[in-house]
Amino acid sequence: MKRVNIKVTALAAFIGLALTGCGGDDGAPGADGANGTDGKDGKPGLTVATSATDLAVNVDKVLVASDSEVTFTVTNEKDLPVVGLEHFGFILSGLEQGQNGDANSWKLLSSESCPGSKYAKCGTLTDNQDGTYTYKFLKDVTTETAFSVTDDKTLRLIVTTGGDTLGGKTLAYANKSHDFRNNGEAPLYTKSVINNQNCTGCHDDFTIHGGHYKEVETCISCHTDNKVSSASKVFPMLAHDKHIGVISAPVGGCDNCHSENEQAVDYTNWKTVPTQETCITCHTDVNFKEGVNHWPYEDNAQCANCHTPEVVETVHLATYKGQTSRRENVHLTVTDAKMVAVPQAQKNIDSGLDTAKTGYVQLTVDILDKDGKSMNKQLDKVDFFYYSEFYINWGGQDMGMERGKILRVFTNKENFPGYVEDPIVLSYENGKTTYEIGPFELEDEFEGSLTDSYGMVTPRIWFCMDKKGGNLESCKETSSVWGQGAAGFNWLHFFDDKGLIPERPRRQIVTNEKCGSCHGMTTRDSDGMAQMTLNCRSCHAVTKNDPAYFGTTCASGSVDNDGDGILDEMIKLKSLSPRGERDWTTASNAGEECLACHNANNPPTQVVRDSHTKQGDADYVEQLTMSHPDQKVWIHAMHANNRANQGGEGWKRNVEYSADLANCVKCHEGDSFDAKYLVGRKPLALDLDYMDTYDGLDPANGKDTSGNKRYAVDAKADAYVSPTAAVCLSCHGKRAAEEGEDRRQVRKDVVSHMKQNGAQFGVELGQYTGEESCAVCHDLNNLKESHNLK
Repeated sequence: MKRVNIKVTALAAFIGLALTGCGGDDGAPGADGANGTDGKDGKPGLTVATSATDLAVNVDKVLVASDSEVTFTVTNEKDLPVVGLEHFGFILSGLEQGQNGDANSWKLLSSESCPGSKYAKCGTLTDNQDGTYTYKFLKDVTTETAFSVTDDKTLRLIVTTGGDTLGGKTLAYANKSHDFRNNGEAPLYTKSVINNQNCTGCHDDFTIHGGHYKEVETCISCHTDNKVSSASKVFPMLAHDKHIGVISAPVGGCDNCHSENEQAVDYTNWKTVPTQETCITCHTDVNFKEGVNHWPYEDNAQCANCHTPEVVETVHLATYKGQTSRRENVHLTVTDAKMVAVPQAQKNIDSGLDTAKTGYVQLTVDILDKDGKSMNKQLDKVDFFYYSEFYINWGGQDMGMERGKILRVFTNKENFPGYVEDPIVLSYENGKTTYEIGPFELEDEFEGSLTDSYGMVTPRIWFCMDKKGGNLESCKETSSVWGQGAAGFNWLHFFDDKGLIPERPRRQIVTNEKCGSCHGMTTRDSDGMAQMTLNCRSCHAVTKNDPAYFGTTCASGSVDNDGDGILDEMIKLKSLSPRGERDWTTASNAGEECLACHNANNPPTQVVRDSHTKQGDADYVEQLTMSHPDQKVWIHAMHANNRANQGGEGWKRNVEYSADLANCVKCHEGDSFDAKYLVGRKPLALDLDYMDTYDGLDPANGKDTSGNKRYAVDAKADAYVSPTAAVCLSCHGKRAAEEGEDRRQVRKDVVSHMKQNGAQFGVELGQYTGEESCAVCHDLNNLKESHNLK
């Protein structure tokens, strides 16, 4: 496989997408056109468009010959004919059928535009004054040696228009792709592998070359082997090179882009038509002609003999689709959960803790097989779990505790200080094991009593299986057997002091379908719940393979390689690396379960702060705010490339988001981005103490617990930041680096504006007022207008 130095980045070099800022709308639509007159305004008695926000092109007739000609119609969004246009582009291509294992391939016959330029010449364009136009190609396409036109071959015409002025406004570009046979009948064969629908899962608008081209079919028609300068620029190879190892979905997940839709009728080509040309775009260590890392082959005639569709799919997709089928073998299901005021377990009672302001969660779980039937096994006595953990927190919309509580029945991690070494079993009956964990704090500095609130719980499990994935196997059999298993499905449950809550108490902010459009979707259950493949290990290092980073967060590291007693700078040593291995993926419920730890109470830790920013920096508090682990902040800041360890020249953790950052609905469900939801929310906690040295770790012992690792001097919050300001700053808080600056800089004007309207940054508890007034001006309508949302 190609070894790539991967960073999560958008495909800006390829698709020309720009991250756009806030802007107003396009104004009200113009009035319908009046009856036209002779000349440029149209034929007598014809109502023509006097304005347009969108153009539509329809091909009426096309003939390909020595004098090729096309007639087409242009209308606006009200279906009124648009006359007087002068800017057009015309791309004519032919699809040659592959022989001896070759894929069907497009050949460019002619690319022309009006007005002409140094890049393309103009033939004869006629405005028929009724919305129709006729164009005669300048080139005699029958002289193209790469393709001969016959009545049984598939042809494609691309018509582009835009850039003219109508109603005082410049018209946006529009593209029309038209596949046909020269005898006027439908094509006999195609190569519709992908289209815009495949691309817009990650990208908002597909625009390249200054926005003139907005359809991927346009790229395909022009990036042909008889047009471009090298094979690497032919569209299939170019697309692979720009995506593989770069996009945020698993490597090898061909169906991330090659997914079925009504236009992509040939979407399975990636596994049904294997060719040397496309394979080497990923497998760069292979040379088919010379027989390097593969048997020597001169052509593609024999590729499919070994690389059958079944084999190709298994090799590429088994890394996470295979895991999906394995996951079905075990479902660790929460059957009940509730908060109790007084602990039932004697061990908890004897802990000497004051239970007047605390509570305990009693959690009942059942192990189900692939048919949904109970295995009738006590969870802590089975031997096929590598880890089974439950992440729990309490406090409603804003969780009450920093990291919540983790009930670790089996674990592959060290126990954090303060966590019970052994799980407390209250009872076992008919396959259901009940545990008790606590204490949970039921008093909050900002919200008072949390007794009448609700909590959340989600499992994180891995179980061991045999190599074929058919039978559960003891994790103790061999040291590597855990790697043959699977990560179980994660289900998010809400509960109160009476039990599980049947209806969701929180608003739906994001969904797996939206996140999965970029990060990879795996499966959906009968209730419509989608499980998404996320590469959590991109940040959280695998301890088995990378022991130096054991117990670290965000791959920052607690490593002192030179022995000077100071933590090494890890910023440039780890990259965000989308991976395809089965043990590098996990399932998520749209990230909500992450709130158990990733919440406002959880201040950035010592290791995170050491790799992000340092005490004494002029922008220390603002940098910490944008690097805060609170879910609603770090998600925005990471995608906006605004965390303190992002945005620097050559840094590996940079993210160039592939869509428009202003497009809130790209991720958000409905109007869940409304600023009113942040009014009165809990401020973000900061720990401003700083520790320049640590008390030492044993480099030879990946599980050495003697050092400070995650923890700061006291790991306690001593300052706070207003919640709305923190969320807005996460996107709007940085400007581009100027000459001489090594990273993006905090926007002081934005911070000042926020402070003028009640926001507070890094204030002590007694100074925090919670009097932000952002939502007064920035209501939903204002947010939609400023973010250019329709």
